[in-house]
Amino acid sequence: MSKRTRIAAAATISALITVSTSATATAAQDDAFARTATAADAAAEGDRGAERAMSEWSVAHGTAKASGLIRPADGKSAISGELRNSGPGCYSLTIQFTLGSFPGPITKVATICGSETVPVYREYAGRPLIKVCRDTAAAFTDCGPAQQLPEGSNAPQGYVYEAAWLATPDYCRSEGEKGIAEGRWTAYVCRQEYRGADVPLLHQVLYVKK
Repeated sequence: MSKRTRIAAAATISALITVSTSATATAAQDDAFARTATAADAAAEGDRGAERAMSEWSVAHGTAKASGLIRPADGKSAISGELRNSGPGCYSLTIQFTLGSFPGPITKVATICGSETVPVYREYAGRPLIKVCRDTAAAFTDCGPAQQLPEGSNAPQGYVYEAAWLATPDYCRSEGEKGIAEGRWTAYVCRQEYRGADVPLLHQVLYVKK
């Protein structure tokens, strides 16, 4: 091999090594970026999940204020927190469920009289309204601004939604037992939930564990 050939071959090998090293570095950078992006996406999704799982609520009227957190509660949701009053008189935290655009009755969650603080806890499904009203019993006509709670119908932990019917509880249970007998799931839960966007109707809802 001539001297000129050896020099050309060495130059070619050097170029190949440089390209290979550059490609390896680029691949490593891409992989590191992908891992960082994946970790960031996972963290962001975790934050979004935490936000969905727990958010805040707050309503007030006169000298009374109620606030706290919204938490998952065995397939439903629950508000927990405190009702506080800094002046005289009695106030109540109330909840009002709606059927489509039709408001239902207002019911009391907690009552306070005078300057004190009481704990609040109430499970719910659907998207009810909560507000603080003056007095301790219906009709609750003197109330503050209402807050609509987020959807409170969730699958029980470890279960997934399977089906819903305008039927009797016995029908839901029979379908649950049938699925177990056929090996389609290992356990089931039947719940009554209002479903429907315009005019919610009471459904028998089947959740299963597969």
